[in-house]
Amino acid sequence: MTRLYLKIFITFWLITALIIVATNVVVHWFDMTPDRMQRSIDRDEEPAKRLLFQMTGAAINRNTEQVMQDMRSMPAWSTRFFYVVDKDNRDLLDRPLPPGVLVLLPKLTSRHPYDKVQDRNRKLFGRYITLNDGNSVKLITISPGRDDGSDRDILWEMFIENIWPLLLVSILISGSACFLLARHFTRSLNTLQKATQQIARGDLSVRVSKQFSGRNDEIAALGRDFDHMTERLEKAMLEQKRLIKDVSHELRSPLARLQIALGLAQQRSNGSVDKELERIKQAADYLNNVISDILALPVLDNGEWELDDALDIQVLLETLQENYRQDAEDKHIDLKLNSTVDEALVQTHGNMLIGVFENVLRNALHYTPYGGRITIDLHYLANDQEYIVHICDSGPGVPEEALEDIFEPFFRTDQARDRESGGYGLGLAIAQRTVALHKGKISARNLIDGGLCVSVQIPTEKKS
Repeated sequence: MTRLYLKIFITFWLITALIIVATNVVVHWFDMTPDRMQRSIDRDEEPAKRLLFQMTGAAINRNTEQVMQDMRSMPAWSTRFFYVVDKDNRDLLDRPLPPGVLVLLPKLTSRHPYDKVQDRNRKLFGRYITLNDGNSVKLITISPGRDDGSDRDILWEMFIENIWPLLLVSILISGSACFLLARHFTRSLNTLQKATQQIARGDLSVRVSKQFSGRNDEIAALGRDFDHMTERLEKAMLEQKRLIKDVSHELRSPLARLQIALGLAQQRSNGSVDKELERIKQAADYLNNVISDILALPVLDNGEWELDDALDIQVLLETLQENYRQDAEDKHIDLKLNSTVDEALVQTHGNMLIGVFENVLRNALHYTPYGGRITIDLHYLANDQEYIVHICDSGPGVPEEALEDIFEPFFRTDQARDRESGGYGLGLAIAQRTVALHKGKISARNLIDGGLCVSVQIPTEKKS
């Protein structure tokens, strides 16, 4: 058994002991013992007879004043089922005596202390006792009649009336103890859960062991292992990204020399090997584009750029619409811009956002078929204080299971595996990283009537 198991076991054991001890102390202190009116009970007897026996046992060692106090402390509904009559045939609570009680009283004497009578549909039971102050009284109990419910159990109802404070105390004690215990254990788990969520969002710098300082249990050990894991992951991710960028930089120099040599070869070939040289040029251009896009990817998802500039998204979208109007007309594509704002200023860094919308619009133009349509919608969401841009086309769309994957580096859908038609899978990844640097979101969904709609949300100001 581990220490954690023993800790849980002993803790719950101590809580149970605390409940038992505290409950018994409260019961003893307030004299709320559940069986104080249940001793020597025959469950087959009439409720009124059982009540008589219990009242007799409770009153015989008390004086007249104490008996009167006990009667007044009983629930109001129960006092109509019993009477305590003194030697002058007066009820101690000064109540008028029913006919049945008046019939039973003469039969109760010191030589004949117990008797019972039948009064219409009620049974009455009586007992003659002498209290500890020397006064003699007669206890009379009355069974419930039809008007009171033939199955009514007076003692059971009195037991419930008497036991609920005990139950309330037990519930409060156990609830408080279990709450503190649950909070103690779940605080550590909540810390790990929040850290895990931060890692899922790409923040590998999170550490939790400091929050478990001073502890030497399994949770603290788990926190240290968690920090060790995130530290290794962060280091591995940084090394991987730096390696890609270093390799990309190293490839730039021979690639530049290759392109220069290729240009000279084209000039001197006199057209004899132009076809082969053109293929080499296409491959070199493709490699150059891949390297450029890799270098454009931020090393860290949260970036190190300060959003120190401003950009009007409305003007940017109008410019892009004008720049790609000719490409749209060549394919007879209806390219429309719809905006509900006159100005859409957001914080940015340089020309970072230009590439986001240009890449999405270029993809839409590429996949929209001849005679199709592309709509660009710009809206302001007042509740979220952000602008949202929808760029929707009428192309083939993307498989539902790949809607999130298209923003991953080098991911291409099946219909986009060809380099000539689908590129190399970095454009949307760069767009996603760029939007994340602006504390925004980018997502894609398929339209019901066909086509893909990419939504870009950019806050009006930098969010913490």
